[in-house]
Amino acid sequence: MIRPEVEALFWRYAEVLIGLAIAVFGVLIFNQIGLLWQGLGALFILAGVAIAWTGWRRARLTATSHDGPGVVEVDERQITYFAPMGGGAVSINDLARVTILTSDKGPIEDDVHWLLEENGGSRLLIPNSAEGAAQLFDALSPLKGVDFEAAIRAMGSTTNDSFVIWTKEPVQLH
Repeated sequence: MIRPEVEALFWRYAEVLIGLAIAVFGVLIFNQIGLLWQGLGALFILAGVAIAWTGWRRARLTATSHDGPGVVEVDERQITYFAPMGGGAVSINDLARVTILTSDKGPIEDDVHWLLEENGGSRLLIPNSAEGAAQLFDALSPLKGVDFEAAIRAMGSTTNDSFVIWTKEPVQLH
């Protein structure tokens, strides 16, 4: 009954819609008489906006199709990429840099790849269209200083470019 493209679009932005619904509910509560209701409404508004903003960023970073080669799995602070050729694993604790690579083939083809580099020099290249690649957003969120705005710019890029979205801070000895 519902076209598959519309259903996929709905599920992609479902978190945004839930956040907006919570914020609207907060506005309705805020308009009640009494300081308690207004405080509770303000909390709902803030929570709804935060959920919607996070969902918006996640939706912008997620590939529209998951028909790329391989499967991404995140487990116990380790990112594993199972692929016919070029798969591997990196530890989130040992990451040194996260870069997003783009080519000039987009938006016709999915041309976005995540490059994860460890301290020891090992590298893992993951296409954004791989099954489970959406987990990378959640896996990298706890890293201090991740520039998701640069990642969103990278997702919209139509040129051959690289966007460093996170680099490990150098260790200060003194």
